[in-house]
Amino acid sequence: MKLTSRGELALKAVLELAKAEGSATPGLSAAEIARRCNASMKFLEQVLAQLKAGGFVVSRLGSRGGYRLTRDPEEIFVGEVSRLIDGPLAPAPCASVTQHRTCDWCDDEATCTLKTVWTDVRDAVAGVMDATSFGELVKRSEETGGKRGRYYI
Repeated sequence: MKLTSRGELALKAVLELAKAEGSATPGLSAAEIARRCNASMKFLEQVLAQLKAGGFVVSRLGSRGGYRLTRDPEEIFVGEVSRLIDGPLAPAPCASVTQHRTCDWCDDEATCTLKTVWTDVRDAVAGVMDATSFGELVKRSEETGGKRGRYYI
């Protein structure tokens, strides 16, 4: 698993939208998301386009427009957003569930001892990321009051 800057921004953007869900005006403009995430508009717009194509956000034009989540934050998990942007969570292709292939350096995948390590790593990472909803992250953020930093995902 490799978290890219694009993947990190996607997670931050979804978290900001999740935080906004409970407010009187749940949508956020791209400019506001960019400001909150300390990101360039151009880069954020690319990420938002991917999130929109992946079915995580919708946009609306106008004075009351902006971006909103398509589902409740409790129903959107870190792992699914990460997979959309950065691909499989497995550290090696032989351990991937969705995009499995034999590693270029492997002589015999069936007897490869390292594959067991990669599979264990994949299972551990997926176990955490697939069990952590953005609703949970909003609660964690509220509980810490920003003491651990703005983002800790």
